[in-house]
Amino acid sequence: MEELIRLRHELHRNPELSGQERATAKRLRFFLSRYRPDELYSNIAGEGMAAVFNGNEDGPTILFRCDMDALPIEEKNDVKYKSNVPGVSHVCGHDGHMAIVSGLAVKLSEQPIERGKIILLYQPSEENGEGAKNSIERLRELDLIPNYAIALHNLPKHPFGSVIMGKYTFSAASKGLIINLTGRNSHAAYPERGLNPSVAVAEIIQLLNGLKDNVNFKDFVLITLIHVTVGEVAFGTSPGSATIMATLRAFNDDDMALLSSNAVNASTQIANNHGLEITTSFTDDYPASVCNPELTHLMESVCGETNRSVVYLDTPNRWSEDFAHFTACCPSLIFGLGSGENQPDIHSPDYDFPDSIIMDGVELMETIARKLTKKS
Repeated sequence: MEELIRLRHELHRNPELSGQERATAKRLRFFLSRYRPDELYSNIAGEGMAAVFNGNEDGPTILFRCDMDALPIEEKNDVKYKSNVPGVSHVCGHDGHMAIVSGLAVKLSEQPIERGKIILLYQPSEENGEGAKNSIERLRELDLIPNYAIALHNLPKHPFGSVIMGKYTFSAASKGLIINLTGRNSHAAYPERGLNPSVAVAEIIQLLNGLKDNVNFKDFVLITLIHVTVGEVAFGTSPGSATIMATLRAFNDDDMALLSSNAVNASTQIANNHGLEITTSFTDDYPASVCNPELTHLMESVCGETNRSVVYLDTPNRWSEDFAHFTACCPSLIFGLGSGENQPDIHSPDYDFPDSIIMDGVELMETIARKLTKKS
């Protein structure tokens, strides 16, 4: 336990942003070297790693994933292991996730599984939505696509060590929509000689804000305007271009497809009505995290055997997780691990993953691993 706490504190002290996790990977490789995985693959989706522990007989391949990247947020905690990097911190708790998966490496080294294969995936670039997709591509090249994939995310506002699950969607789908409008600049004294997109921008904003109420969706959807620009700051110029950015969310992928197409089609119609050129694109695309019922029921059984509290979400989490790409790739489960009812929210500058739940995570993942690889 103490070595896992030391590992978490070292990772917390030295956070790295998405795509920059080189020192993080180096620290993890040093830790894993003491526990001798059968295979260790580097450069997964950048600086990611896959540590493989083999059983004595053929069997299923189970992947346990943790995320490596930190956030561009200045930490406000007053702890000895506070972030050394200005403006960057592990206030999402990914340091704790890495410590838990590393604890599973310790357990597998001490007592190998009976059959099959365990992959411990240290995945970079979760926060920018690139890591899971690129990891799956690399795992496929290495012939390491698992039969099952499992991940956890620490969740404040729930009792320490409790398990939080969806039935069966854990988190929403989301994507960023970018709309670019092009008209024609003119002198501000003669706006009629140009084509100013500002009126169309106002109409598109109204449209996007009301779209969730004007279309029949199966479940929750949301559009959040995050950025709007019209031209440049030049009081002598009537602008000829504009950009609108919005985040789209939905609890299921069918609704996301419908929301996306309606947002694009209706915006295009408005642009055409005003004689404007329009281009649209999507970014930060996350599907919904839909969990496998079999794995969900297995986790329920594990919690029952160990008298662990289970919390069922009334609705999926509104935020998104790039682990959703694994849920679309193979039978998968992502669950929450309660990190305290009075804790600040994740992504808050004063959030700090509690050391006290590291072993809860290790024990849950080890139990799942051994049940799935046990000889029948």
